[in-house]
Amino acid sequence: MKLLFKNKTKYDKKTYNEYLEFHKNTFSSKYMFFTIIVGLLFFFCFAMQIKYHYYGTAICFLVIFCIFIFWRLFHPIYEVKKEFKSKKISQEQVFTFKFYEKYFTICHNMDYSKMKYHNLHKIYETNKFFYLYIDNERAFLVNKDGFIRGSSSDFSKFIQKRCLFKYKNSI
Repeated sequence: MKLLFKNKTKYDKKTYNEYLEFHKNTFSSKYMFFTIIVGLLFFFCFAMQIKYHYYGTAICFLVIFCIFIFWRLFHPIYEVKKEFKSKKISQEQVFTFKFYEKYFTICHNMDYSKMKYHNLHKIYETNKFFYLYIDNERAFLVNKDGFIRGSSSDFSKFIQKRCLFKYKNSI
C-alpha cells in the first residue's frame, strides 16, 4: 500500500498535559453525569432496603455505593499518575505514525502496531493535535507539527473522509 502521511510525535509531559486538559474539557460532564445517576440509583436501593427493614442488604448497597464513588473519584487520578511514570512520558519517547488508505501503523523502536480506521472510537482535531481515540479513555496523540510526509490540513481532510461520523473538529 502507498504511504499517504507520516508523522513523528514526541510524548512528553507537556503533550500529555494538553491531552488531559482536552480530555477533561470534553468528557468530564458526561463522566460526572453518569457517576451521579448511578450513585443515586445505589443510594435509592440503599434507602429502600432501610425502609423495608432489610438491613443486611442495605449494608451491601451502602458498601457498593461507597466503593463505586471511591472508584469513580480516585481511579482516574491513579491512571494519570501511572501514565506519567510510564516510559513513553518519562523518557519522552517518539512515536512514528504512518497512514495508509485502509489502516495506519504506530512504530516505536522495534515495536510495531497496525490499526484499521474503523476500529477508532472517535477522532478530535484541535489547534495542535489530532486525538485518535481507541476507546473512551485512551487515544493516540498526533502532533500537527510532526508531519514528515503530507500536511496536517491534508490529513484533516483525509481523516474526515475515512472516519465520517467519528470525526469532530474542536478548534
